Amino acid sequence: MRHAPIKMIACDMDGTLLDNSSRLPERNKIVIAEAVRRGIIFVISTGRMYHSARFFAEQLGVTQFPLICYNGSMIVEPDDRELFHLKLDMDVALGLLAFFRDRNMYVQSYIDDRLYIKEDNAEQYQYYNKYFGITGTAVGDGLYAPERRPTKLLSKTEGIDDSHKLIKELSDMFPGRVYVTSSNEDFIEMMNPEANKAKCLRILSESCGVPVENIMALGDGDNDAEMIGTAGLGIAVANARESVKKAARFIAPSNDECGVAWAIEEYVLKQRLPVVWGYTREQGNLQ
Repeated sequence: MRHAPIKMIACDMDGTLLDNSSRLPERNKIVIAEAVRRGIIFVISTGRMYHSARFFAEQLGVTQFPLICYNGSMIVEPDDRELFHLKLDMDVALGLLAFFRDRNMYVQSYIDDRLYIKEDNAEQYQYYNKYFGITGTAVGDGLYAPERRPTKLLSKTEGIDDSHKLIKELSDMFPGRVYVTSSNEDFIEMMNPEANKAKCLRILSESCGVPVENIMALGDGDNDAEMIGTAGLGIAVANARESVKKAARFIAPSNDECGVAWAIEEYVLKQRLPVVWGYTREQGNLQ
């Protein structure tokens, strides 16, 4: 099946670019570097906060390109200038925080690209910290009364069914005033209703002068489905949710099988690079 030449790649991180241990496979680094060498723009598009996304952009050597962060709430230019930054309305943020407080449910907040938690011994925070390597600032009950508008709120659930139930409940509570989505099966994330990875893709298409049909997008989570459907060439990794696979044009191998590298070689470079594949999670490099 033919597609327009790819000039830009927009790639999700967790569950897509990174393996299941939240590490960046060497194979992906090698293939992305070759694509960039050939003039391809590589844009990380993630639900993560900016300084976390920037860390991986540095590992990849793609800090010369913009970053899409917070599920499309923020685009940051290579000089650290925010192209735009959407935040939750304060009354919505306070209402959401009160919801979690009153039900004794875990929630964390992101304000000015800093992570805030109630207490650092919370089991959910310890899990998040171990998985993502991001340290939060414990503020006690001050978490529920922020002085500045959060960019994102995040809660950990018991799994995908619990996440979907909570997404519907919160969306119904604040109709049209909050964007609630799920990046990982046991996380739900709450942002400004205008936040959207697909919207950011269209903004960068215009600012970089690359038509949407010349963009390839890769992802795995519900928050990636619209971006994948918008791009000229949408690719879901094999571990993606069904909503993402339905939006995609092709399915690549899983994130643990370096699906990003495979897709770039297959649809952008049009060749397999002369490097042995054998990447394993345990070794974290090529055999």
